[in-house]
Amino acid sequence: MKNKPWKSSLTAIMLGAMVVQGGTAVWAADSTTPSVSAPTVNYGLTPDIRAAIKSASVTPTASGSQLAVTVRLYNGGAVQNRVPEHELRVQTASGVSYTLKPSASNKEALQPKEIGELVYMTSVDSKEIGQIEQLSFVNVDIYSYPKVETTLLAMPTKSVWYGGTGSTAFQSLENLAWGQAFTIPGVNSGLTYSPVEVSMQNTASGRVAVVTVLASNPGAGRETVPAFRIDAQSEQKSYEGKRSGDDPVTLEAGEKKYIHFAIPVENGVNLSNLLVLSTDSFVPKGGGQATTVATGKLAIAWPKEQGNSAAAPYTIGQPIAFDALTKVVDKSTEVSLMELHLHENPGEGFQTAVAKFKLTNTSTAPTATPAFLSELMNAQGVTYQGSRQTNVTTMLNPGLSYVVSYSYIVPQTEDSTSFSLKLLDSVAAAPFTTTIAALQTDVQKEETDSTISLYPFDLKFNDVSVTTQTTAQLMYTYKFRLDLDIKQKENVVIDNNFSKLKFEIVDSAGRVVGSKDASFTGVNKLISGKQMLDATNITTDQFSYPFTVNVYETIETPTGTAKRLMKVIK
Repeated sequence: MKNKPWKSSLTAIMLGAMVVQGGTAVWAADSTTPSVSAPTVNYGLTPDIRAAIKSASVTPTASGSQLAVTVRLYNGGAVQNRVPEHELRVQTASGVSYTLKPSASNKEALQPKEIGELVYMTSVDSKEIGQIEQLSFVNVDIYSYPKVETTLLAMPTKSVWYGGTGSTAFQSLENLAWGQAFTIPGVNSGLTYSPVEVSMQNTASGRVAVVTVLASNPGAGRETVPAFRIDAQSEQKSYEGKRSGDDPVTLEAGEKKYIHFAIPVENGVNLSNLLVLSTDSFVPKGGGQATTVATGKLAIAWPKEQGNSAAAPYTIGQPIAFDALTKVVDKSTEVSLMELHLHENPGEGFQTAVAKFKLTNTSTAPTATPAFLSELMNAQGVTYQGSRQTNVTTMLNPGLSYVVSYSYIVPQTEDSTSFSLKLLDSVAAAPFTTTIAALQTDVQKEETDSTISLYPFDLKFNDVSVTTQTTAQLMYTYKFRLDLDIKQKENVVIDNNFSKLKFEIVDSAGRVVGSKDASFTGVNKLISGKQMLDATNITTDQFSYPFTVNVYETIETPTGTAKRLMKVIK
């Protein structure tokens, strides 16, 4: 029986290092030291072929148990070597032996220096499997009578996952704190991973936990992220996750990339852990659909707070620091929050918050306008989704700034003066979102003097008055007489997509008797000096004095026109 690890020689050390997981000297996404399991012991199956256990599991099914094993082989010879004919058996502590079925995709031979993985699985109508202690490669000579069985290799199983939910699922797994870097035990890869963000998101089909993991390649060569997934667990139930995107993720030496997992969960469930599972494909012989074999490797504590990090204090007008790996905002595009206002809208039944961003192209060539989403969140965790203005220029010319506005519908009961403003990527984990920047900032107070900031304009209302006219039908119509000073910041481009002003005439009874929209572009745009605005779109047969003029900023969004009350003139 060949069950002794390969002894020391330079060749053995080199080959063994290729079979088992990478060494412990790795870099993490942060300063913490990653959790790395002890190297997997490998054994000699033949003079040239070494074997190591990648994963072994006993998981409950509806009618019994599923036993699954994945073995990694390495051909250290100089020529092609066949994998010897064998059965793979597992033995329990009580002496019971189970024979597992090989996957139809298992390799029958290995090229020189090639690594291959063999997958085995079987289902047993029993939930009393017991503890697995050993795996054996057994050659069975069916042409002899009685048949002759020869054990080619026996390997002790140091780590078997026994599935289940709650605490029983983690008895044989290493438990990590949220954010701790790790490698995946048993997997032939030197990549390290760090969980950086989790968020609960609602979709048309239900609630989904979206987990973002930062993958890092500390090695000297290109590596492909191995097959694994992340599940979520409560004390009563397990929820299966799925990686976003079907294409393989490849990392060059020193490169970092995000991997996203979507985990559908039930409403109201309290999650306690995340479970990292390696996955292999089992293809039944004789045809049939492939089955995914998942084996638990690590448990990660569910974070106390959602999000990738606490929002950083932010000063209005400063450039926003984005995630270094985001592809939403070009490195040459500078984004700054220039305004954040929250104001009640008379007659609407809700408040409106408006955030205005300046996008500046600092390069020497046109760049695409970043298409990020945004959310406002108060100190209690209540989140309000933003609506971007409907039309936005697609390209930013060099040396110029452009303005993009977002509006948020907020209940009248919201009295927060400080919010966390999250900027989101809607592409990387589509159809879900991930955070690319989080800012903590105060809501700006509306100006009490005659000057109003409407970036990139400063408006000074020298005089606003209302005149009436009587039509031949003895109806009243109204006009606005404005005296304005308008100053615009340099190198900031506005077009017909920019927000507009809306003037409303409200009589003493609170009725809107006249209104007029005015823009900052076009032939009839607002100008500095005196001007008249005709509000003949509304007529009334009653005349009520005095009048109040409400001045709104209006923004066209996919959900309708958003209004921000800027000034009340009496």
